[in-house]
Amino acid sequence: MSDILNRSFEQELKESYLLYSLSVITSRAIPDVRDGLKPVQRRILYSMDELNLRHTAAYKKCARIVGEVMGKYHPHGDAAIYDALVRMAQPFSLRYPLVIGQGNFGSIDRDPPAAMRYTEAKMHELAEYMLMDIDKNTVDMLDNFDGSLREPSVLPTRIPNLLMNGVNGIAVGMATNIPSHNLNELVEGIKKLIDNPNSTTDDLMEYIKGPDLPTGGIIVDGDKLKDIYKTGRGSFHIRAKYELEENKNGLSIVIKEIPYGVPKSDLITQIANYVTKQKENKKDVGIKNIRDESDKEGIRVVIELKKNVNPQRIINQLLKHTSLQISFAVQMTVIDKRKPRVMNLKEILQAFIDHRVDVVTRRTQFELDKARKRSHIVEGLMKASEGIESVIEIIRQSEGREDAINSLMEIINVTKEQANAIVDMRLISLSKLEGEKLEKEYAELTQKIKNAMEILNNKEKLFEVIKEELEEVKTKFGDERRTKITNQGSKIEEADNIEEEDLVIVLTQWGYIKAMKSDEYKVQHRGGKGSKAIKKSDNDFIIQVLQTNSLSRLLFITSKGKAFELYAYNIEKSTKETKGKHISTYLYLDNDEKIKTIIPIENEKDIENKYIMLFTKNGVVKRTSLSEFSNIRKNGLKAITIREDDMVVDALIVDDNDEVLVISKKGMSLRFKVSDVRAMGRAASGVRSIKLRENDNVVNAVKVNEEKSMLLITEYGYAKRVNFEDFRLQNRGGVGLKCVKGTSRIGDIVKALTVDEDSHIIVFTKLGKAIREEVSTISTLSRYAIGVRAIRLDKEDIVADAAVVVEDE
Repeated sequence: MSDILNRSFEQELKESYLLYSLSVITSRAIPDVRDGLKPVQRRILYSMDELNLRHTAAYKKCARIVGEVMGKYHPHGDAAIYDALVRMAQPFSLRYPLVIGQGNFGSIDRDPPAAMRYTEAKMHELAEYMLMDIDKNTVDMLDNFDGSLREPSVLPTRIPNLLMNGVNGIAVGMATNIPSHNLNELVEGIKKLIDNPNSTTDDLMEYIKGPDLPTGGIIVDGDKLKDIYKTGRGSFHIRAKYELEENKNGLSIVIKEIPYGVPKSDLITQIANYVTKQKENKKDVGIKNIRDESDKEGIRVVIELKKNVNPQRIINQLLKHTSLQISFAVQMTVIDKRKPRVMNLKEILQAFIDHRVDVVTRRTQFELDKARKRSHIVEGLMKASEGIESVIEIIRQSEGREDAINSLMEIINVTKEQANAIVDMRLISLSKLEGEKLEKEYAELTQKIKNAMEILNNKEKLFEVIKEELEEVKTKFGDERRTKITNQGSKIEEADNIEEEDLVIVLTQWGYIKAMKSDEYKVQHRGGKGSKAIKKSDNDFIIQVLQTNSLSRLLFITSKGKAFELYAYNIEKSTKETKGKHISTYLYLDNDEKIKTIIPIENEKDIENKYIMLFTKNGVVKRTSLSEFSNIRKNGLKAITIREDDMVVDALIVDDNDEVLVISKKGMSLRFKVSDVRAMGRAASGVRSIKLRENDNVVNAVKVNEEKSMLLITEYGYAKRVNFEDFRLQNRGGVGLKCVKGTSRIGDIVKALTVDEDSHIIVFTKLGKAIREEVSTISTLSRYAIGVRAIRLDKEDIVADAAVVVEDE
């Protein structure tokens, strides 16, 4: 009866699991840092070498190779071995395939390979360089699973396979995912590290630019690679390569390279599903048809577009919603000195160099020992050749082999090994020609021994050998980089998916805001009643309207002198009949804080050397650099310090050479240079712009443009155009000039606009009506003129605001 062991279940589970996990980590999933191979891959190549399946040999059935590996070295399922063999032959899986396959080895569409009984394979010439010198005691040999055979613990590779082909694997509690790299770049990087062991990651990246993936593509955030190479972990984004092609059927997006690891068929399915889903949501993506035209020449997926669509917007949508762009997570986990660890770029390259030093040292020592042994024998044969008569006489008189060997050792002073070689010497060796051959061989062996000693005793000489062998590999197998590396960034901005269109932004007194297409307003003749512009609540009326486009960044200036930002496309589009949403839906405002003006910034490049000029009700002006209003936080930025009885009424974007014209509601105006107001910080309170009379306040301000004119609109619907030249330049802070008379009759001035002959304007009333008019119908008059009626108002209605509409050509 066997003994029963009493053990803790917890202890047994812990020990068993640890043994299992260690086995998975070291014997299956994680590669050795030296040759970059998992055990199954190493055993496949070693078995193919034993079967003499070199690149010049005939193919053998994969079933034969799998059987050899499974029966001798890898006691696991045949499917796992065959999968590993297939992967090593796929040019879309490995950057530099190690196996040449014949038959169906699968496709980039994720089609499975044929059964192993149908397919055939042999080693690629590149793989032979991984096994070169394995018979020269270059690596340690271990017992196989049953102790009947010996297998290498690592291959004496001349190729930096770990980084060259990359690897991915999932073990217990850890994983590895290393991208492939370009062989030419790796060789140059290794040579650099050999020459300068103190090289930094930056130094190595001068040669090793980044991953070079089998399927090409574009790495769009190359600036992340430095950190990945320093730490051994991180992620980058791979984007497909595509081109726009135009033919008689219209414009098409042609995808020519796809991200690594993405099956082409899955990508096409994703695009088709995205189009279908958008149609279900009653949205038209703009894609007419998808066609796969890929062949042996390469990938070619054609996406036909409908007419009059923005191709870049469609590309951005596909990048965001399909695998046209993916993230590659890097985790450089390897087995180093029998232990798993994460290594960085320099450590991996150094481990390969150390391995090559060990291999070349052991190979050189093996060749030295062999050359010395042969040299010793040749030396004895040369002695025998010189005294051949004595040798023949000794052998003739000897009673047997042992007697002859002993006599030779005693008489001609040779060792036992030399005597054995003399006894085995053939008669033909007595010829003069054979004697010369021995002398030549001895000289060659002497030189070989000398060279081997130099390599073993001189580290620089050893490194020269390593570099020469690397250069040979580079010359024979190196190729051009496939993957492009850029720093354009992986993020697909929301704006990239927005179609640019002209919008009218409407803001009401009670803070309701909405966006409408500008073409909702039909051009009407001067004096028309107008159409309904907005559905308003009781006592609400419009305070601002502006014409912009959907991609503009809107800068909001509040009554409390704070600045907020919001992109126009974020404002919900609606019709004239709707009220819109309250501004608090988009911005964090105080309860008593109101939006006083909105400034559209349509091109961020234009903010250099630009300023924002703020105007308050009480005639204060302030100039601040526009660059101080970038990336505004959600709760806003302070734009100006204002007094309790004051508020901001307008803001303009200006530069140093501009002039501005300030307009008051009672018909006063002052034209002065922007440079008269020094640039101040955001917290400054500003200086006086115009000296106001009692009961007067600033309405707004306009930039002076001599090629255009200024249009004034009053509360009771009167309007006129005035040339800017009618307003002479004055010093800031004065009383100014009259710009209209009789405001008691026509109402206070509501708005001043800069217009030209082709401009259209939209006039909004307090009760929510609007009319769109041609400016050319409004007369150009003098500064003192009253103007003409621009809009007929209902009883108790007055003009609230107006904006310029720029017509498309």
